[in-house]
Amino acid sequence: MRLLLLPLLAIALPALADVRIDDLTDKRSDWETYRFPLLVGDSPATARINTFLHARELQALPGRFAKSPFEKVQPKEGEHWGVNSLDYQVIGQGPGYLSLNIDGEYTAAYSSQGSRGYNFDLASGRPIGLPQLLSPEGLLRLQGELQAQRVKRLEDFLKAMPPSKPEKPGTLTDDEQWLEDQRAMYTECLDTRRDASLGYDRLQLGADSLTVIGETCANHASRALDELGDFPNSVSYQSLSAELSPYGRCLLLEKRNDCALPANSTAQGVYHGSIGRYPITLVLEQLYSDHSLSASYFYDKHARQIELGGEFQRDFLTLHESGEPPARFELEFQADGSLAGTWQQGEKPPLAVKLTP
Repeated sequence: MRLLLLPLLAIALPALADVRIDDLTDKRSDWETYRFPLLVGDSPATARINTFLHARELQALPGRFAKSPFEKVQPKEGEHWGVNSLDYQVIGQGPGYLSLNIDGEYTAAYSSQGSRGYNFDLASGRPIGLPQLLSPEGLLRLQGELQAQRVKRLEDFLKAMPPSKPEKPGTLTDDEQWLEDQRAMYTECLDTRRDASLGYDRLQLGADSLTVIGETCANHASRALDELGDFPNSVSYQSLSAELSPYGRCLLLEKRNDCALPANSTAQGVYHGSIGRYPITLVLEQLYSDHSLSASYFYDKHARQIELGGEFQRDFLTLHESGEPPARFELEFQADGSLAGTWQQGEKPPLAVKLTP
């Protein structure tokens, strides 16, 4: 997908001189506690970061709540389904970037814990990732190095396991069966990690190094078998010197606050505009290597999140709702970085859409 340099980034803007973060908090019981970051300030970059985080984690727009910022994601009274707790930590902050983690506990069919990493360019408030920080060749080289390290970790673990027992039903003890199940899990994981991209990995930006964190080999049902956990790999910025893009070098090595995002900047971020005469906010949350994406939008008047799935091809986005009758966006990136196209629900006439970052 070819993404265009936005006019607001064409001339490097100064980053936020001093990022101040307030805590949004709530407590419903000793174990249902919530703490969430709210950047303080009136700059467009601050507003974009807050809107992106609220949409992704709280299913809401900043400040648009009745009683609690967490009311859209908390379990309803008498129920357990939803977000049971939230917390965050700032991983790193440079003159031009902010890196943080949002950690939570969730209950759906079962309870689980999760963590998502967010990295923002402080001049624009837009999310950034490895494709912006590294050159295309550098990204491929780093991916190959991390693949090799993760494969070796799995191979070493499998080699250290006791020899496999012949599989005869009813002949294995519980401990032997546990080992065979663990061996099968890691063997299957090894096959997938040989060619895995870094597109689904979590990125953390520290003071002098970045950390790329791959998911565990275990799903929830096999979590007890997992001794290896996540696959984190840390690499110093200095050792990546030859792999960094001009933007990445400016941001991470030179530690400047006037770094301009490159022309192939991510389309992730917050867009404001309208469907017909109705003002909306669109949040492009994540674009994946298989051309799928996740997004959501809000009618500004009601501030209720509507989730979107979709696909992207070059300069085109197709977004669709899951409701009945389903609604569909057909959008195209314009030369100025805006999005233009149509929104149509069922067989109704299409409405014009215009959105600016």
